[in-house]
Amino acid sequence: MTEAQPAPAPAVPHRTLRQRYPWLLPGGLLLLLALLTINVLTDGPLVPVDRRIHKFVHATGNSAGWRWLKDGPATPARLLVDAGSAWVAIPVLLAVAAVVAYRRQTLRPVLTAATGAALLPAIVLPSKLLIEHLNPGYRHLSRHVPLGEFPSGHATTAVVCYVLAVLVIAPYPAGRGRRIALRAAGVLGFLAGAAMVWCNMHRCTDVVAGWTLAALIILLTLRLTRQQASQGESRPEQPAGQRALAAPADPGPG
Repeated sequence: MTEAQPAPAPAVPHRTLRQRYPWLLPGGLLLLLALLTINVLTDGPLVPVDRRIHKFVHATGNSAGWRWLKDGPATPARLLVDAGSAWVAIPVLLAVAAVVAYRRQTLRPVLTAATGAALLPAIVLPSKLLIEHLNPGYRHLSRHVPLGEFPSGHATTAVVCYVLAVLVIAPYPAGRGRRIALRAAGVLGFLAGAAMVWCNMHRCTDVVAGWTLAALIILLTLRLTRQQASQGESRPEQPAGQRALAAPADPGPG
């Protein structure tokens, strides 16, 4: 009689680079933000580049062929700037979370939105106060301009609020619609930041720092809310087949 062949070992799922090194993304973002901050504080090598970009954008934006983008309260650039305002983006995020929470009968979407909305001023405002980097239109801080412009609050707010709104609506990774919506939210955040540069409200490094900080706030928000949700919610009930597999075998009478 031939001996029974041993059962093949189950295939080990391939781990992505992000799964193997979970610190890689936040570490890279923190490094980039630190380099941008040091550049601003020490008048680093990116400052002359920033000035050249600002000079080119300012001249182009004020030319006859492109002035229509920003001159007026309802021009495309002004609407994009308003989309990144905390008075617009945060209410949109909270409203989306409230609707999703009501439909799913869970407070987790509201928890995620509220955490992101709270982290925004808690992180952005102290950064502006400490760094005191003025936008191109001002020469010194005053009672009318009490905060600096590094990092860009509009760029940070737009990315955080609209990306979190998509993640609240579609919390699970699978699905083409979620990927398309996340890209659309990212594009909106990018355009809101670019509009700030176009309208002479920020320099380029202010906006890039805002996008970088936004990614860190999103990661921190998801981390905090997942931990709290795992403590406050019970584990979902397993299907009957999985319960049967997980249950220990009955040893029977000995």
